[in-house]
Amino acid sequence: MSNKVNMLIEGENLEILEILTKSCNNKIDLIIVDPPYNTKVDYLEYKDNYNGSENWLLFMKERLLVAYNFLSDTGIMFTHIDENELVNLVQLYYKMFNKENVSILVWKKINSNFDKNRKEKPIHNIKSSHEYIILCSKNSITLSNIKNNSTGDEKFEPMESIIDGLGTTSSAKDELEYLLKYRDLFSTPKPMKLIKEIIRASTNKNSIVLDFFAGSGTTAHAVMDLNKEDSGSRKFILITNDENNICRNVTLPRIKQAIKLYDYLDTFNFYTKEDLLVELKHNR
Repeated sequence: MSNKVNMLIEGENLEILEILTKSCNNKIDLIIVDPPYNTKVDYLEYKDNYNGSENWLLFMKERLLVAYNFLSDTGIMFTHIDENELVNLVQLYYKMFNKENVSILVWKKINSNFDKNRKEKPIHNIKSSHEYIILCSKNSITLSNIKNNSTGDEKFEPMESIIDGLGTTSSAKDELEYLLKYRDLFSTPKPMKLIKEIIRASTNKNSIVLDFFAGSGTTAHAVMDLNKEDSGSRKFILITNDENNICRNVTLPRIKQAIKLYDYLDTFNFYTKEDLLVELKHNR
């Protein structure tokens, strides 16, 4: 299978990752992981088989061990998580990547400049204002070269441990409303600008970006937007399941609409598991 084609794949992500093993091993420069957080909000589709912290960690480990082999020698993995499973996930990454190759960033998911439409109930009388992004690489040299260029100029600065001003959960829902007319199509989207700056900081213009919890399709949108900005030719591989028809009702139309509204030159192919197997067989 060609790595020069953008791909949206509908299917159970562990199965798809295993199918892609031969064609993707050591070829992915950036993996973005935005998993269910093991909360009542976003973990319903997996609770029957993976309910509880121990089972959730098994669920993650199965997928991350496969994805780890996809990373190029200079590849980077960014994982979104909240405090509920942060410690468990960090401990897993320490074993996978070694402690010196793991950093924890804080993303401020609330910002009054973005949150005109925000509605959130405080948890135990405390407003949750942040989440975490775990940054991992196969070697510490790569990790030290992560840069922040969110200002858009030619001066690169080290990426800061607290990320603010790159959109919020609320602004991400506003983006969905602008593209697809409805704000609540997906409960936990990430803002396009946040993902775009992660991609900018950790890829080159020819990199391949993998997101195997693709959700609302923000990663594809961000890749295309950055390509338009810097004339890049980055490619995305997105994998999402068909729970509640999320792929065909949100991810797929979101990518199509972004291409149409923003005049992106990128195209992509859509695959089911069966389509993927047929193409891989054909390309042997």
